[in-house]
Parts: sequence; structure tokens; C-alpha cells
Amino acid sequence: MTVLLPLSLAVGMGSAVARAVARSGPDPREPLLDGALAYSALCVGYLVFLPQPPAAEPVRPSLGKDVSMALTAGPGDVLPWVQLAGNVLLLVPLAVLAPQRLPWFDSVVKIAFAGLLLSVSIELIQFLAVPGRVAATDDVVCNTIGAAVGGILARLPHWVGSRPQHSASGRAGQTVWVLIAKVEQERGVLSQQRSR
Repeated sequence: MTVLLPLSLAVGMGSAVARAVARSGPDPREPLLDGALAYSALCVGYLVFLPQPPAAEPVRPSLGKDVSMALTAGPGDVLPWVQLAGNVLLLVPLAVLAPQRLPWFDSVVKIAFAGLLLSVSIELIQFLAVPGRVAATDDVVCNTIGAAVGGILARLPHWVGSRPQHSASGRAGQTVWVLIAKVEQERGVLSQQRSR
């Protein structure tokens, strides 16, 4: 915290200074987003690349082993559940923040795919270069699920905002009132023709 937070604040401040010098874009949220994105990336890096005591098995390729360990854990043993939840939540902040700054991430599929690639890269680096870390298939699956959840959270405002409004003041409501007006106009024309 004492190192990561000042680094992310420096990124945010650097972004604000760069924008002021370039005089581009009036959005004051961008330096804040840059700082939050940097902080999330630094936290992920810290959590996954911090060396650990030597592990009994450096690779856990079997799918579902972490889940079965959590399901068969004793009543007071919450560590396997914390491990699973941590792996799901690890990439959620990045998946929520990255689409705010990088336009390429415009769909949940792209965000989840990027999460998958990042997770595979993390596990590969852990296996090759970080002592004591376990490269596990379940970690990749949980990280990818977390990235997909983050992608859904990032896209949610767009989906909610694109729904048709069902009130008289909304767009769909205006369409209904226009149709009613046209029907009444047609009725008026027909009644005038009959009265002649």
C-alpha cells in the first residue's frame, strides 16, 4: 500500500499533466481512471508475482482440483474458498477499468478473451520465474470468469442506457403518441369524407 498507492497517484498526476500540456479532452475523470487502472495493475502484479515458500506441486494442471479442495475442506478451513474467490476477483477491477480507457475493449467477449490471455501469461510467468507459486488450470478459469464479470459490469451502463423508455416522455412513448395522433388524424379525414 505504501508503494503501490503513491505509484498509481503519480500515474494519475502524470496523465493530468500530459493532458494539460497537450490541451486535449475536457474530461476530468481521465487522470482518475488512469490512476485507478495503474493501481489495479500494480496490485495484480504484486499479488501474483510475490515469491512464496516452496510449493509441494509447482503445477496443478487438472481442472477442478481447487474447487474440489474447497468443497472437501473442513468446517473451519476457509483458505481454499478465499483462494477461489481471490482468483475470481483478481481481474475484475482491470476488466471494469480497461474499457473506460481503451476503446478496443467494447464487448464482454473481448474483455474475457483479454482476461484469458493475461491469466495464461501470469501462470506461465509464475511457473517459469516466480519461486513458490503454483501454476494451476483452475486459476486461469477463475481469472477468466472474473474478467467476464468485470466486462459485464463495464458494459452494464451501455445496456441499461440503450433500453427503450416506456413512458410518455421516453422515445418509445413518443412513438406511441405519434401513432395515436396519426390514427386520430386518419379518423378525422375519414369522418370528413363520409359527411360530404
